[in-house]
Amino acid sequence: MRLIEQKDKLNIENVDMHIIKQPSRHGSLLPDSIRGIFVGPSGSGKTNVMFNLITHRNGLKFENIYLYSKTPDQEKYLLLRNLIDSIKGVHFYMFSDATQVIKPNLIKKNSIFIFDDVICDNQTPIREYFSMGRHSGANSIFYLAQTYSKIQKQLMRDNANFLVIFKQDDENLRPIFDDHCSA
Repeated sequence: MRLIEQKDKLNIENVDMHIIKQPSRHGSLLPDSIRGIFVGPSGSGKTNVMFNLITHRNGLKFENIYLYSKTPDQEKYLLLRNLIDSIKGVHFYMFSDATQVIKPNLIKKNSIFIFDDVICDNQTPIREYFSMGRHSGANSIFYLAQTYSKIQKQLMRDNANFLVIFKQDDENLRPIFDDHCSA
């Protein structure tokens, strides 16, 4: 195949360079819009790291937390709910079934959404958040799972911009490397 130079050209200008970037709502440590995946075996600390991202002064900034989990009665989530309920103007919403999860266009602005250990459930609501959530008010979306290789690649792994990886076997490390490190 030969490349033939054309006399008519279309110059492409990067319009992002003309947009004034606002500082991240979450401060200097975290991006403004997060689509995060936390993977690790049961008991590795995924929920603990999430709890600290929510409660630490240098962590996430939000007005609403949405949680979809099959185990919403975990001690850490009960503690978080009590903590959030004591803060005026901040709201906490929990779902334990995929049919209860609200659509991304109904989520309140300045929100974070956590999907915890729901890899065996219907992934459609989760895919919708990973593809459209940041346009609808969910500034940060987190998916906590035990196995990276079982997380859908299209829309979820491909859109992730924040990974927290706990101990993984080779079967799970290979897709992480392939998705984020290889050419």
